[in-house]
Amino acid sequence: MRVGKALAAGFVAFGAVVVSAGTASAAPAYDCLFDEVCLYYSSSSYGYGAYFAQSGSISDYSGYYFKAGDNGSTGAGVSVKNNAAAVDNRATPRNFYLYYNSNYDCRVACVTVSPGTLINLSEPLKNDNASGKLGPSQVG
Repeated sequence: MRVGKALAAGFVAFGAVVVSAGTASAAPAYDCLFDEVCLYYSSSSYGYGAYFAQSGSISDYSGYYFKAGDNGSTGAGVSVKNNAAAVDNRATPRNFYLYYNSNYDCRVACVTVSPGTLINLSEPLKNDNASGKLGPSQVG
């Protein structure tokens, strides 16, 4: 009888762990196509919101705007420059480099986003991004 109660308690505890693990933030719906990078207006905790897709390098995000997509419209119409909170690099097999300054200037800050990686930006790049560059293909 004690063994049965112990096993039952163990299954209940295991079930609680499995249920807790299922509440993690989900990846965004894919607004990006293969070989593009998406910048999102919001981070994962806010559902990503509007997006901006790029398939080449942009030395200054001035004049580019987020648009509504599969993850919602929060941020649609807002300038991409200094307003991105997350990056999804679907530009396989190329790294994506996001810069604090225009013209790919890394003196203040920059981040490398590996192919197939989705990140929430942190300070100082969160909502302070000015340019983004796709690196060369990593396929030899």
